[in-house]
Amino acid sequence: MTPEDLITRFGTTARASIATVANGTGYFAVTPSAPYDETLTTAEQARQLFGKAEARLAEIGSSKGAMLFCAILLRDIGDVAAFNAEWDGWVADIAPPARACFEATLANPSLKVELILVCAVAGDG
Repeated sequence: MTPEDLITRFGTTARASIATVANGTGYFAVTPSAPYDETLTTAEQARQLFGKAEARLAEIGSSKGAMLFCAILLRDIGDVAAFNAEWDGWVADIAPPARACFEATLANPSLKVELILVCAVAGDG
């Protein structure tokens, strides 16, 4: 058995997998719904990506309450309060994960927020 045999990959294309699971830990990034809508606020985009994150967590055999770490990438750090208001509501029913928030130039100019999540996964994913 090779180390690659211990990794479960989801949605793999020539460029990337949408998620990977190894040793009971899942890894993925999530963006708002595509095509990205520049007219939406950061808060509105956050609500979209939270929905996508929950679906991806379920797909890989995890859940919102099993999140371990979240990196939050904001196009404009000035939007952190608006993002935090949505985040606080999203994690209100769980013990929230560790997190860090960064201002970043995102790959698409219509993106205002992106998440990178690490989570616990039961079984092999």
